[in-house]
Amino acid sequence: MSETVCKIEKLTNGFTVEIPDAAQQKKNKNPKTPYVDPWKEYAFATTAEVAAFITKHLDSLEPPDEDMGTAFNRAVSEED
Repeated sequence: MSETVCKIEKLTNGFTVEIPDAAQQKKNKNPKTPYVDPWKEYAFATTAEVAAFITKHLDSLEPPDEDMGTAFNRAVSEED
């Protein structure tokens, strides 16, 4: 199980920050709906903008609660 709640990538002209969308994570817990990647990417030019964004959102982020077995079982049980 991953404990990643935020991804930061340095680019030549700034940064990208990825965080999961809480609303999509909630929808993904319903086994009758198709899984949609909850990660959303945001672009920033400066480290100050990255720090402000992370400071604003970090407390509200939650680690994933599915283990690999649960995620696999759900994936193979989904219908087309």
